[in-house]
Amino acid sequence: MKNLKLIAVLGLGFMTIQSCSKQSELCECTDMATEMMKGDREHNFDGTFQKEYVEKHKAEEAKCKKIYEGNNDKASQEKMRKEMKECSGYEEFKEETIKSMENLKKQMPGLSKEIDESIKELRAE
Repeated sequence: MKNLKLIAVLGLGFMTIQSCSKQSELCECTDMATEMMKGDREHNFDGTFQKEYVEKHKAEEAKCKKIYEGNNDKASQEKMRKEMKECSGYEEFKEETIKSMENLKKQMPGLSKEIDESIKELRAE
């Protein structure tokens, strides 16, 4: 469950990254998040893939964390999300985020309503 929370936090964090033009750092971070979520899903969300992936990609992860640190206000997040949508891998990122959120909903039924709303918003994009 702790890993699921980390996935959700990383997903939201990656949505707060600032710039995206061509294959920018934002787009690279988006692709990295997609790969991590997809691998984790393929391993039944047991956390093993995520742990190994983060260990292999420490430098990239640190770069991505640095990019989105401090961008917690709603206006900045919306601006960054808009820019993120320009990345070529955004649609796959969005689909993997939805799949991860659906799994999180199973693990945390008390948050089902909020998770469903987030999923609905993602699908509406």
